[in-house]
Amino acid sequence: MIVILTGLAAITSLVTCDVFRVLHPEKPLPRAAAYATAALLSVVVISVVAQLVRLL
Repeated sequence: MIVILTGLAAITSLVTCDVFRVLHPEKPLPRAAAYATAALLSVVVISVVAQLVRLL
């Protein structure tokens, strides 16, 4: 359940970054949004790898 919620938060962060880029193309992406997206994606990837290792 935690992985699903984290994945949903990661998708929301990616959409937020895209919206920032579309609405304000001349401004750089806020660092907090970029760091939050990277952190959430890394948690999802680590969880998926852990599940795959567990299956083997």
